[in-house]
Amino acid sequence: MPPSPQTLWLAPLRGVTGLTFRQCLTRHFGHLDGAVSPFLTTVAGVRIKATHLTDIEPARNQALALVPQVIGKSSTELRTLLLAIRGLGYARCDLNAGCPWPMIVKKGRGAGLLRDADALRRMLDTGCALMPGGFSIKVRLGIESSGLLLERMDLLNGYPLREVTIHARTARQRYEGHVDLDGFAAALQACRHPVCYNGDIRTAADLAELRRRFPAVSGWMIGRGIIADPFLPGRIRGDPRPVAIERLRAFLDDFGDQSAHELSGPAPLLGRLKELWSYLHARFVDGPFLWRQIRTSRHPDDYRRILDDWWGREPQLVEITEGIKPPGTSA
Repeated sequence: MPPSPQTLWLAPLRGVTGLTFRQCLTRHFGHLDGAVSPFLTTVAGVRIKATHLTDIEPARNQALALVPQVIGKSSTELRTLLLAIRGLGYARCDLNAGCPWPMIVKKGRGAGLLRDADALRRMLDTGCALMPGGFSIKVRLGIESSGLLLERMDLLNGYPLREVTIHARTARQRYEGHVDLDGFAAALQACRHPVCYNGDIRTAADLAELRRRFPAVSGWMIGRGIIADPFLPGRIRGDPRPVAIERLRAFLDDFGDQSAHELSGPAPLLGRLKELWSYLHARFVDGPFLWRQIRTSRHPDDYRRILDDWWGREPQLVEITEGIKPPGTSA
């Protein structure tokens, strides 16, 4: 059954939206229909180590529906990885053809896969054969400019894809500048598959306006907007509970405790906590001051002391009344 227009997805963000984040987010905030995992890389060889699939273990992903995402350019390696994913019981998988980071693009992976029509075709052949009715793809509008996706649309339309998620930027933009809603509109019109929108949804008003402009969109994927404001899905869904700092603190305590249990050593733990706060600090009044302290901390004990002091000051949350509107959202 195709997703409804109300479907809300948590976007994958490597280093942040892994298993522990998804579990804690669901426990404390909810209101998401599903998540796409941070990408699993294809690897050479005929076997996939169990540790490579830890993030998508079905027994630990019961609370929120999960679609594993893969990245690579070799159809042979993709086949091996998809067989392992299918062996875990998954009938859906997403191909990352949208990661914008230069080292990945340069290797022909992520958004770089759009450059090579033959490689893309081989990946789609393999994915659709091994995940019939359950293979999807996440793309950008292009690499240097927004025309490349339109050039590849005939190719995509020739496959029985479950969904096409379009981040409305080019790879060159990464996550900077404005989303290109005119470019997205052109891709949406050309695509014969259900289309999920991704890019700069930061408030409920943003999503309402995008829904008005693009009623044909099948789903909405939000990443940085949720990491910076975990209350966002609840506001979109009309959650009557007030935005309470106590709930955010409980989420952060849970996330820190679970991460400490999961990770080995102080450095990985502190790195994960800093990555989350690089987005979340904007949710607080005087958040930049807090972020400077967290960013320069050298041990989890320092981090805990900083937060204990911060909570003792009874910090206030920023009242988000309007998101950053990309050009064209009122058109």
